[in-house]
Amino acid sequence: MPAEIRGDKPKTFYAQLSARYPGLVEKIQTLIAESERSYAGNAPETDGSFLWEHTVHVASLAFKLAQEEKRDALLAALVALFHDAGKFAGGRYHEGDTPEEEEAAWRAETLLKKSRVAPADRRTVVEAVRALYREGRRASPLADIVHDADFLSKFGYLGVAQFFIKSTLRRKTLRTAVMNSLSKELTYAACLPLNMRTRAGRSLASSKAGDTLKFYAGLLDELRDVHDLDFRIETIRVPDPRRARIGIEVRLVLPSACPSCGKNWIITHVVGPGKKCRLLEARITCARCGEAHEIAFCLPELAARSGK
Repeated sequence: MPAEIRGDKPKTFYAQLSARYPGLVEKIQTLIAESERSYAGNAPETDGSFLWEHTVHVASLAFKLAQEEKRDALLAALVALFHDAGKFAGGRYHEGDTPEEEEAAWRAETLLKKSRVAPADRRTVVEAVRALYREGRRASPLADIVHDADFLSKFGYLGVAQFFIKSTLRRKTLRTAVMNSLSKELTYAACLPLNMRTRAGRSLASSKAGDTLKFYAGLLDELRDVHDLDFRIETIRVPDPRRARIGIEVRLVLPSACPSCGKNWIITHVVGPGKKCRLLEARITCARCGEAHEIAFCLPELAARSGK
C-alpha cells in the first residue's frame, strides 16, 4: 500500500479501486514518481513524491464529488490518478507541441490495457483525461469532476500547505512568495466557486475559498507586525469572455507604498494570450521615483454557465 494512503478506511477510493483492479494504484504511483524523479535530475532526493501527494489528494476529492454527483466514483478517482501523469513526460515539463493531457491519456491507455481494465471503462477514463482543460472539449462529466477536484485541492488548509512547499522548492523566501505569487492564489481563491463545473464542487469551493482568504489575510497582518512588511490587496476587475457581466475579480498583493520613497503606486495591466491561458500582466510603478514591479499569471477559467 502506498505510504501516502496507508491507514485509509475500507470505504475510501484506494480500498475500492484495489478490490476492483488489484495492484493498479501502485503501478500508477510508480509511473508518476519515476517521471518526477526523471525531471528532477540531479536535485537532492526527497522522501516521497510531491506530485503523487497532490494526485492522491485530487483522487480523494474526485471520489467524494462523484458520489455526490451520482457518477461512478471509482472511475472518477481513476481519471484523477492519471490527470497529471503526462506532466513530466520524457523528463521534461510542458515541452514540445504535445498537450500534457494527450501524454497522460496515452499513459492511461497503456497501463489500463496491461491491467486488464474493461474496454468500456478504459475508454471512459482515457476520454475524460483527454478532455481535461481542452478548449472545445466534448462534454465529459468525469472530466468536470476531476477539473473541480484539481482546483479544490489547491485551496483550504492542505492547499495553503502545498503553496508554501512549492515556494520552498523554488527557493523563494516568504517575502518573495508573497510578492510574486500570492496575487494568483488570492485571485483563484476569490473566483473558486465560479470556476467549478459541478454543483458538488461549488458547494465545497465556498468553504475552501473562505478558509484560504482568511488565512492569507491573517498572514499579511502578521507579516506587518513581525517583519514590518506592509502589504495591501488591490482589487481590479478584468473582463471575462465567458461571463461578460461578472468578469474576474483580480486581487493584487503589493507593498502599501513604494519602499524607496514612500509614494503611492500606479497600476496598469493588460490581458493577452498565454501558452495555455489568458495571461494577466500587471505592472505597479511608483508615481515619484519610477520603481516598478511586475506580476503575471494565468487568469482562472470561469465556468461558462452555472447550475450544471
